[in-house]
Amino acid sequence: MVNFKTIKDELEIYTYDEKDGIANLANFSSILFHHLGDIAWAGFYLLKDDELVLGPFQGRPACTRIRFGEGVCGTAWKEGETQRIYDVTKVENHIFCDNNTRSELVIPLYNKEEFVGVLDLDSYKVGRFSEEDEMYLEELVELFMEFSWR
Repeated sequence: MVNFKTIKDELEIYTYDEKDGIANLANFSSILFHHLGDIAWAGFYLLKDDELVLGPFQGRPACTRIRFGEGVCGTAWKEGETQRIYDVTKVENHIFCDNNTRSELVIPLYNKEEFVGVLDLDSYKVGRFSEEDEMYLEELVELFMEFSWR
């Protein structure tokens, strides 16, 4: 079982006083990758020049650019809502950066009201992400954006 308090505590320790946003995103992705379990990839895509561009991550190499509405990340951007996908093989426009990925959770990042990117989590396990995971991770993202985004 995931201990979200431990993740929150580590996130605060490693990002709260750091002013560099990229360093904070790197530590956030590492913390998630090492604590969530059954995770193949944890990282960020950041909005730059009207597309999502690969940011700090943990895992195998990934797609570098994603357009608005493209794949799960682009859909999260377009709809402005978290996307929790039970089985990515059932998603028509899913982007397979890793052909073994089976489930995905993507949470939009907002700096105040402005969309700035997404947190993307992938797993090789179908149905890896629960409603509880989604709720706690959304809370962590909100805290991170309030206190550690620079």
